[in-house]
Amino acid sequence: MRPAGPAISIVTPSFNMMQGVQCCCASVADQNIDVEHVIMDGGSTDGTVEWLSSQKLIWVSEPDKGMYDALNKAIEKSSGAIIGHLNCDEQYLPGVLTYVKEYFDLHPDVDFIAADFLVVDSSGEFIAYRKSFQPRWPYFFSNYLYTNTCTLFYRRRIFSECKFDDSYKSIADVIFLYQVIKKGFKGRHVKKYSATFTFSGNNLSLNPISSIEKKKFLKTLPIWYRLMRPVFFVLFFIERILNQTYSESATLSYSIFTPANLTKRLTKNKVNPSFRLDFKLNGAESSTTHG
Repeated sequence: MRPAGPAISIVTPSFNMMQGVQCCCASVADQNIDVEHVIMDGGSTDGTVEWLSSQKLIWVSEPDKGMYDALNKAIEKSSGAIIGHLNCDEQYLPGVLTYVKEYFDLHPDVDFIAADFLVVDSSGEFIAYRKSFQPRWPYFFSNYLYTNTCTLFYRRRIFSECKFDDSYKSIADVIFLYQVIKKGFKGRHVKKYSATFTFSGNNLSLNPISSIEKKKFLKTLPIWYRLMRPVFFVLFFIERILNQTYSESATLSYSIFTPANLTKRLTKNKVNPSFRLDFKLNGAESSTTHG
């Protein structure tokens, strides 16, 4: 029998992202709750290993088969009753883990929750807000995974039946959540910003392999779903409108760490925030509503 551990374990895959992992770890460490942070590093050579050696963290640095292999290893090494997945380019917002624990305590029938998140640039400046709604697997493949991994928290019992498929390099998180829902685990969306995601232009979700893998997995889904996929595409946007995911208050305030400020969060305010991802990539201005 696994010995009793902390209420929450956070697992983070890492590879040559020292500045990111430092901010990520800082955002977990200041949550004022008994939390276990497990870092599974893929053999970084940028100083990450030396930095991890100086921290009070659970960590391993060894070759792996990719991010999802690292996640499976980290989850196996963890001991918390609730598990969150936070990548190096993500941070938790203040007080989130206390909120998560209290939510699960009050809702023993709920197996996982999803929340909302903010997109920021490498200096922590606001880019967009991303509101979600109730996770529904048909939308994951007709549109995209609108419940970002940094907003998801699971009860440990889920991982006794589901693991990340490390044969996929980019969309195993989508397939994992699909399997969780198909197995009957109960999820709920909570209307709360839980984390920030740093948009760099090099994020894994933007890699062309994502589209290739998605097409591959679509072929495994039932014929009825493939025929109904255009309908789900439309229903997704209707539900987004009904859940007011395109509207926000006049000003958003959030507090995060930056590479230059690892001991204290910086509070930033954004007047008239937008849900659109407006960014500069290779010197050209771009805009998209995807995300």
